[in-house]
Amino acid sequence: MTTVQAPRRVSRPPGTGLTPTGRRVPAVPRRAAFWLLALILTVTMLGTTLPTPLYDIYQGRWHFSAAIVTVTFAVYAAAVIATLLLAGRASDQAGRRRVLAVALGASALSTIVFILAPDVGALIAARIVSGLSAGLMTGTATAALTELAPGSASRRASLVATAANMAGLGLGPLVSGLLAQYAPDPTKLVFEVYLAVLAAAGLILLLVPETVPHRTRPALRFTGLGIPERGRGEFIAAGVAGFAAFALLGLFSSLVPGFIAGQLHQPSHAVQGAVVFLLLAVGAASQVALSRFASRRVVLAGLGLLLAGLALIVAALAISAMGLFLAGTVAAGVAVGAIFLGSLATANRLAPAGRRGQTLSAFFVACYAGLVIPVVGVGVLSGLTGTFTAVLTFSALLAALCLFSASRLSPVRGGR
Repeated sequence: MTTVQAPRRVSRPPGTGLTPTGRRVPAVPRRAAFWLLALILTVTMLGTTLPTPLYDIYQGRWHFSAAIVTVTFAVYAAAVIATLLLAGRASDQAGRRRVLAVALGASALSTIVFILAPDVGALIAARIVSGLSAGLMTGTATAALTELAPGSASRRASLVATAANMAGLGLGPLVSGLLAQYAPDPTKLVFEVYLAVLAAAGLILLLVPETVPHRTRPALRFTGLGIPERGRGEFIAAGVAGFAAFALLGLFSSLVPGFIAGQLHQPSHAVQGAVVFLLLAVGAASQVALSRFASRRVVLAGLGLLLAGLALIVAALAISAMGLFLAGTVAAGVAVGAIFLGSLATANRLAPAGRRGQTLSAFFVACYAGLVIPVVGVGVLSGLTGTFTAVLTFSALLAALCLFSASRLSPVRGGR
């Protein structure tokens, strides 16, 4: 393994504006770089949910089943998980900026494939590349935000990372749904606009300083999940909570637009995108409101509220009540935001400094497993038993996970 290190005369702490090769470049102050990096994270995550309201259009054009929609979502999440497992330590080794640049490049490639897509096979390929981008971006950006924040503001880094994730994931369907409903050529225009936004994000990345001072050639292989020895039980409970939150998020991002059109009789792409946006916007707002509370209490409150949200959503689908579904969406949004904020803060607190990227990647593996496993099950089961039975089964399983995580987190004392 070849080691590339910064010159010996450089003895600054992480975040001093070094290029990946160790040369100094003009870089903005750390406070400004922190917010610029949060913007890059938001932009990248926005792109991962742009296709959500467009699946109905793709189905009408290429005549594929609802099961294929589940497949396109599943391959995205599988690509994220594979990237996190194989490249979880890449930014610890090669530096944050290099990995962030690759993530933006993968997002651009995925966007180009969406623009040129002639059939559903290209759609699946684009989702795989999009998963690669998200897998590289999430853990890396969270680690870099933590390192750019002052030592006394580590909770701010967790808050901003979760809020940027939620805001980006929510803006994607909103923007895409509006363009799909009111603009011409929606399956191309939205991605052409996004490609320009990605180019701007790439220029912004040049202003963000590197936070890993000593870098080596990355080893792209599975080196373990990186679960910390200290607080292992608490970390696992946080991962299970993240799994449950992302499972509900995955349901909204992939199958709920179809439920809204079918069971709730709202065929508008703008309405479908707005409902997904509502869940994530409420989640982001709740994170800001709850940021001052201890992370364990935030997670426990979120787990309880998730049960209430699931009950409202199931009831709404049973009686085809859009108003009740929106109430469940708001409750679920607060729950997802609270769980994501508290569980990521817990994982970030327990992550060893030298393996922060790997440990946070392990947490995101749990989250993205929640995106793919339950949603695929709901997609398959809905074809066999109907939508209501599938969602009811899904809700029961999530309730069990919530109770398990709460039981493991409740005895923990002294942690925030």
